[in-house]
Amino acid sequence: MIEDEDPLISIIIPTYNRAHVISSSIESVIAQTYTNWELIIVSDRCTDHTQKIIDSYSIKDHRIKFAVNNRGKGTSGARNCGMLVAQGEYLSFLDSDDQWYNYHLRDSIDTIKLVNSDVSYALWDERHGDTVYHNYENDTEQNILKELRRDFEVHGDVIVFESGLLERFLAAERHFHCITTMVFRKDLLQNSNLFNEQFGIAEDIAFMISFFDRCRIALITKSHFVYNQSPDSVYMFCDRRQLNPDTLYLDKEVHKKIEQAGLQSLHYKMFLKKMIKNNRILKNKRKLQLISRYALARQYYTLSYINKHDRLKALKYCLQSMRHNVNAFNLLLILHILFPRKETSPFLKKPLNLW
Repeated sequence: MIEDEDPLISIIIPTYNRAHVISSSIESVIAQTYTNWELIIVSDRCTDHTQKIIDSYSIKDHRIKFAVNNRGKGTSGARNCGMLVAQGEYLSFLDSDDQWYNYHLRDSIDTIKLVNSDVSYALWDERHGDTVYHNYENDTEQNILKELRRDFEVHGDVIVFESGLLERFLAAERHFHCITTMVFRKDLLQNSNLFNEQFGIAEDIAFMISFFDRCRIALITKSHFVYNQSPDSVYMFCDRRQLNPDTLYLDKEVHKKIEQAGLQSLHYKMFLKKMIKNNRILKNKRKLQLISRYALARQYYTLSYINKHDRLKALKYCLQSMRHNVNAFNLLLILHILFPRKETSPFLKKPLNLW
C-alpha cells in the first residue's frame, strides 16, 4: 500500500549471467512492505537467459524494467546506466545474488524523514553456505557502534553523521556502510560523480564516501539485507575466514581470485591516498597519510605472503610493500623469502588481510 507521502524509489540491480539466482533478489523487492518503487535490472550484456526471466516478471508487474548497459562494461557502468534512466526521487541498489529483508525500503524512508537525512544506510548479515552470520552481534562490533553513538547524534537505533564521518572512515578498519543498504535522494548526484568505471573492486566505497561530510547521513543499526557468498562473485566467492594463507596456493582457482582481488583493491587504496593528499579540510591529515601508506604496504605484504611459493613474485610484492612503509613485518618476510624455512613464524601472519 502506498502512503500519501511515499516518494518513488528507483532500485537498480546490475547483473551478468545470473539467471540462476536473480529471481530471489527480485522476489525480495516484490516482498517489500514499501510499494512505491521501480526496479531497473541492467544487463551487463548477459549471454544467458536473464532477459527472459526479467520479461516474465515485467509482464506481471509494470514496476519491473529491463535495460542493457550502454556504458563501460562492469558493475559500475551498469549501475551508472540504471541511475541515468531512473525516474525516482530516491535511488537504491541491490546485487543480483543478494536479498533485502522486507522492511528495508520502508525503514529507510521512514528514517530519512524522521531524522531529516539525505542518505540512509543499515547493517547486514552474511550467508556462507547454509549459515547466516549476524556480523554485528559480537563484542568488537558492538563496542565500535557504542563509540559511534557516543561521538555522533543518536535517534533510537539510528546514528546520524553530519560531519567527521569521512575522517572516521579513513582512520578505521571496520566500516558500517554498504552500497546495498544505501537509499539517497537522486538530486544529490548533481554535485557528485557517478561510479568510477575504472575500478574493478571497491567502486562502491569510492562512490559512497563522495557523500560523506557534505550530506546528512543516517545509519540504522539493524540488518537490512543478506549478503550471499557466491563462487562467481568478484569479492564474496568464498568464506575467507576459512582460508589458510600458507596453503592457499594449492587451490589455484581461489589463489588466483584472491590475488586478483588484492591487485584490484590497490587501485582503490591509491585513490584514497590521492584523495587524502588533496583534501584541505581533514584535521588529522598527517595521521591519515600514514594510515594510507600502511594500508598499501599491508596489501602488498599480503600479496607477497600468499605467493611465498613463487620467490620472484613474492620478492616483487614485498619490495613494493617496503616502498610504502618499511616495518618489521616486511623486513622479516623478505628474509623468509630469501632464506625459507619449513615453519613460518606466526608473527608474519599478523598483518595479513585477505579481505
